[in-house]
Amino acid sequence: MAVFKCPSCGLDKTLPDRFADRRVRCPQCGAVSLVVPDAVDLHLEDVIGPEPQERGPERTHAAITEAELSRALDADLRPRLVEGGAVRNVAGGLAAGALAVLFSLAVGLLIFSHEGLLGHFPHAVSMALVSAVAMGLAVALTSRIAFAAAGPETMTGVVLFLLAGYVQQRMAGAPGEAVLATALGAFAVCGLFTGVLLLAAGLSRSSDRVRYVPIQAVGGVLAAVGLMLVVQAFGAALGRSVCLGDIVVRYFEADLCLRWAPALGLGLAVFVVMRWVRNSYALAVLLAAAIGACHGYLRWQGIDLEQARAMGWLFEALPAQAPWASIQDMAFLERIDWLVIADCAGYVLALGGLVACSAMIRISEMEVITGRPVDLDGEFRVLGVGNILCALAGGIPGTLSLDRSLGNRGAGASGVLAGLVGTAVCAVALVFSGQWLPLLPRFVPAGLLAALGISLLWRWLVETRTRFTHRGDYALLLLVFLLTVSLGLLPGLAIGAALAMLVTAVRYGSVSVVRLEMSGASYHSSTDRTPAQQAVLRRKGDQIHMLTLQGFIFLGTTNRLIERITARLHDQEREPLRFVLLDFTYTSGLDSSVAISFIRMKQIAKSGGFRLVFTNVPLEVEAQLSRAGCVLSDEDGGSITATSLDYALEWTEDHILDDAGELHQEQRPLPELLAPVFPEPGLIPLLMKVLARVALPRGKVVFRQGDAPDAMYFIESGTVNVEMALEEGRHMRLRKLGPGAVFGEMGLYTAAPRTATVTTAEDCVLFRLPARAMPLLQHKRPDLASAVHRFVVALLAERVGTTNATLREVLR
Repeated sequence: MAVFKCPSCGLDKTLPDRFADRRVRCPQCGAVSLVVPDAVDLHLEDVIGPEPQERGPERTHAAITEAELSRALDADLRPRLVEGGAVRNVAGGLAAGALAVLFSLAVGLLIFSHEGLLGHFPHAVSMALVSAVAMGLAVALTSRIAFAAAGPETMTGVVLFLLAGYVQQRMAGAPGEAVLATALGAFAVCGLFTGVLLLAAGLSRSSDRVRYVPIQAVGGVLAAVGLMLVVQAFGAALGRSVCLGDIVVRYFEADLCLRWAPALGLGLAVFVVMRWVRNSYALAVLLAAAIGACHGYLRWQGIDLEQARAMGWLFEALPAQAPWASIQDMAFLERIDWLVIADCAGYVLALGGLVACSAMIRISEMEVITGRPVDLDGEFRVLGVGNILCALAGGIPGTLSLDRSLGNRGAGASGVLAGLVGTAVCAVALVFSGQWLPLLPRFVPAGLLAALGISLLWRWLVETRTRFTHRGDYALLLLVFLLTVSLGLLPGLAIGAALAMLVTAVRYGSVSVVRLEMSGASYHSSTDRTPAQQAVLRRKGDQIHMLTLQGFIFLGTTNRLIERITARLHDQEREPLRFVLLDFTYTSGLDSSVAISFIRMKQIAKSGGFRLVFTNVPLEVEAQLSRAGCVLSDEDGGSITATSLDYALEWTEDHILDDAGELHQEQRPLPELLAPVFPEPGLIPLLMKVLARVALPRGKVVFRQGDAPDAMYFIESGTVNVEMALEEGRHMRLRKLGPGAVFGEMGLYTAAPRTATVTTAEDCVLFRLPARAMPLLQHKRPDLASAVHRFVVALLAERVGTTNATLREVLR
């Protein structure tokens, strides 16, 4: 077998041997990694053993495309058809389908509970069940969450309920058919927009950005949605539109209590089962018992079905003609008032945003409960396709249901078959809705609305009290909840988003934009300096101040940056400030208003007598700042740019050394350069006889990264750059070495390939010690060989000490 392990998300899957030694893109996060042979399959003699006498043909692989590998991994992640057994899947699918029918009916009843739309309740039934079929089919066939349940949900139902009320208010006095057509048209627009939004987020792999939405604002709105559901559950039980004030004033009368009390009692029982039992069978048994108890009570009281319908206990019979058939003709489309739908843009945007946020929250909770990562992009694509199908088929928008999904998981409905069976149950219920709906007690869907409302209130007003680590988060949630309840959904969303953005800005502003702050006295460039030059830099290097920036930079964070620079400028206990280096390696972007702060920094630099050096600034960012009036590379304005922090640091060090008269050293022969540092100075003339002189022009490659090691080099004159090749054709300079320096010393001791490329930065004179000469020296002149070994050890120890000092400065 072969093994694929993603370094980013940790996905670990086994594949057939034919996929080994191939690179593949992870189906969950998109990172590319290598498929390797499984070491568990190897025997000890395969790893350690005698050299075989005859080598067989090397293993070859058939041409395998990345798409084929991705499909293999993707197929391994998808739920199997009968995961957990066929019987459990069929039984679980039947229970899940029955629950989906009742929950969908409850949402449809909520949407059409306005006075002007109550007469069109058959449309609510058909639209809700069409949505259950479309969403159920999309999730069953394409989702990787084996037990996922999707369809019309209370959160979408509340938004559509408010949208229908707005349409009815705007079209007051218009014919009922026109109001209905416009409302259904608005529902279709909501479904299309939501589907396209989710699909685009999934295809562009940007769904994870939804995780950055402040949960306080979303939680406050969802808690308000829960209260609206509880209120509307009273209306659903009574068959009329109600408000919170009506419930307090009128609905505690004895005759009305008899109508809504069963719904509230059932809602509490359903809430307990959904919250703590989480098993579809238990919930289905509870609802079946409630229906049976209602019919038993009617029989006991001698009330026939017609009398029960007249009393409001049961639903009215549906018309013989399919209710969605009337929307297929052009006359229906001509009744739609598109200007009114255009005015509903706020509700359309709110629905799309709430569906995206709630889906993200529910998928994240499923990840925690199952202990397995879920591809958020993939699930967004599934929901996007499902909502588009709902809109085109005449349904209402839908999303994932957390409670019903966990109920399916508890019942063992973990295969594709369970989802298909549940979808088939919804389809059968849609076709035969005229037969079963007149037998359903009205308080059952009303009780489901109450249960879902109580669940939202419990989740966001009770459980979050212990989940938030900051007290202000819960206070903000409560504030958004109260504002949404008192002002309405759209104002609550807008104010909540504004408050959450304000809190986020305050907290983000408290995070320092400075990742590292270092002094040139202890942090040096990679250029190799003489002892005299190092002494100057230790004494005068504090004139260089380095700031490595991080994150997204906006106007608020740059103010603190200016304060740091100003404080360093006026620090009388330190060397006068001459250079400030601002490194942008770890920044993710700049706000357009930042140009104002950088112009201010340049003004401070000009008046303070120091130079600003901007390093690692992306070209597009530099161009953006230039268009905003801030030219970074402007020597007259007190600032320049450099390609990297190391080159900028070398440039500033050269200025300090030049002022101290230590930049240009007198050229000396190699024996004089080695005399202060070689362990046995008397052996230097003998060493010079072993070395071979090599003169190289500027830009000549001494050796390349990956070459076989064959020699060690001493520099007599000139400088060389030591660079390492990185990914995507980039290079990083490790060191710049000058006269008296040594490089390539590891070539004397190991057969490992060269780890860097060395190129002459100017005309150079080098002396080469071949690796093959060392065994001869060890045999004929062990004293010289020992001196060379001690020299290399001292050189490596010095480099380790320098690295430790740099780390201390970075971690300070």
